[in-house]
Amino acid sequence: MFDRLRLLAATIALSLVALPQGAGADRATSMAIEKFAFDPPMLTVSVGERVSFVNRDELPHSVVGLRGETEIFRSSEQMDQDEAFTVVMDGPGEIVIRCGLHASMSARIVVNP
Repeated sequence: MFDRLRLLAATIALSLVALPQGAGADRATSMAIEKFAFDPPMLTVSVGERVSFVNRDELPHSVVGLRGETEIFRSSEQMDQDEAFTVVMDGPGEIVIRCGLHASMSARIVVNP
């Protein structure tokens, strides 16, 4: 019984430490990478919201986020099948998403305040 209580207390403590901070941080959205395309091709999210990119293709991809000409985030150079990359949207504006390995792939994220 004592071990169960310790496990419960540890689980609660870890969940409190892992709580997200910020206005939209409690919300998460995903964009799949599938058939050499980002799906959906356009997202609208709020500042602080997490966006996860999941590679559903058998071939590797990468994710590059650009605000204007400035790169604001980049995944590992090669995300294999079922790997994910998550980023928190930290400011308002439009972000163009590209695959660093396949120039024809792009999407757009609009981040609202």
